[in-house]
Amino acid sequence: MQFLGFLIQGVLEGGLYAMLGMGIVLVCKATRVVSLAHGQILFLGAYFVWLLYSAWDLPVLVAFPIGIVGAALVGMLIERLTMRPLIGQPEASLFLVTLAVFMFLDGITKLILKGFARAYHPPFIPEEPLHLGTITIPQDYLYGFIAAIVVAAALGVFFKYTRGGLGMRITAEDHMVAQSMGIRVKRVFSWAWGISGAVAGVAGVLMASRTDLFYTMPEIAFKGLIVALFGGLESLRGALVGGLALGILERMAAGYIAPLVGGGFRETAAYAFLLIILLVRPYGLFGLVRIERI
Repeated sequence: MQFLGFLIQGVLEGGLYAMLGMGIVLVCKATRVVSLAHGQILFLGAYFVWLLYSAWDLPVLVAFPIGIVGAALVGMLIERLTMRPLIGQPEASLFLVTLAVFMFLDGITKLILKGFARAYHPPFIPEEPLHLGTITIPQDYLYGFIAAIVVAAALGVFFKYTRGGLGMRITAEDHMVAQSMGIRVKRVFSWAWGISGAVAGVAGVLMASRTDLFYTMPEIAFKGLIVALFGGLESLRGALVGGLALGILERMAAGYIAPLVGGGFRETAAYAFLLIILLVRPYGLFGLVRIERI
């Protein structure tokens, strides 16, 4: 029963990682940019909802959509100010710019919180956990898992069947070809960052309901990158599988290994997982192997 409890909790917790991983994959599929800035978008989405609901006393049904739109606008603003001027530059340069954005927004995050946490629990997520026999299931994890499934299905349909999704896929392959087909590349970039920002904002609201708003919350972006690399940077399905795998791994490490080594092994297990991924399958479980000839 203990093992089953760890497994269920790991799967549900992994849903939150999967959502952030899908946001990173979405940007990569559309623009070929691997983003670290999504951790800050995740925090800001949760902060906007907290500010509107807890500080300004707006109804939660109003605060939630406005906060998620705010997260989407942050994503679009990052693309407009930092990504668009570097179109056509090496991918490594774009990756480092997202790291610089992460550090810049990290300073703003610390100024906002001033070292203190903000108690946070949206009223649409019940605080009482569910009980399956001796197994305790936090409802925020359950909601996160359901949201991850819905987001993965919606984005899969979007990329496969809609004009905008197909345009994003073509743009990711070759900007010049996309432009020759009449696709507005800059608009594609902007929408990709906006949609992924909204996804990260939803994940942030669900994550903050469990951990409260704290200045270390944006560091979850590194776990989102682990998830995206595990599944493949072009695969939304891979991000979902990777998130669930990471959630299970962390829960098992915390439950079985951490007591033997004195604690703290949960975070170590996540980065050991990343190292193994890069060594064994650098393109990810469902990623595309690209062969370039000179």
